Amino acid sequence: MEARSAIRWYCGSLLAVVVALFLTASLGTTDGAAGDLKATCAATPHPDACVRALQAADPAAAAKSTTPRGLAEAAIRAASTAGAAAGEYARREMDVSKDNGVWQCLNECAEDIEEALSHLDDSEGDDAKLREVNKFLDTAEQDAWDCDDSCKGAPNNTVKATLLAKNKDFEALMAVALSLIKRVTAGDAPAPSSSSPP
Repeated sequence: MEARSAIRWYCGSLLAVVVALFLTASLGTTDGAAGDLKATCAATPHPDACVRALQAADPAAAAKSTTPRGLAEAAIRAASTAGAAAGEYARREMDVSKDNGVWQCLNECAEDIEEALSHLDDSEGDDAKLREVNKFLDTAEQDAWDCDDSCKGAPNNTVKATLLAKNKDFEALMAVALSLIKRVTAGDAPAPSSSSPP
């Protein structure tokens, strides 16, 4: 069962990379659209990661990605893709790891990443679902797992370094998604009272 799940994640990740390469080669952006995207991403915690992720949006999402909601949904998809790649990498390396510390590091990080991915699924089209993702990401930002802590006891090697780098990308894209979702859901919050002190 885990092998099928890992293969599905791998295929999904591979498909996302192929789509991103195709779009980069064939579509391009206009200077105005690129400027708007850069301005939007400048307001996120990781502007460079935001621009890279949103420029790699799939063709079906590209038309919707100019709206704040479309950008938020594109960021969620990008975070999901990065998380799937990190989780799949961890699970694949667990199958060949001989070191108990590295195996434990991979397992704990994979479990946390998979939990996060379960909250990012099916966030499109429904305001209630978008608010749920917002709530999860807001909580995750405050109580985030830390693969660095899970991997402290593991020896430094390329497997650990690669996992931590992939996890860092995933966390950056979750922070970008949260920032963009907050722009969309800001109208949902009650307006502050305008009473002034005497």
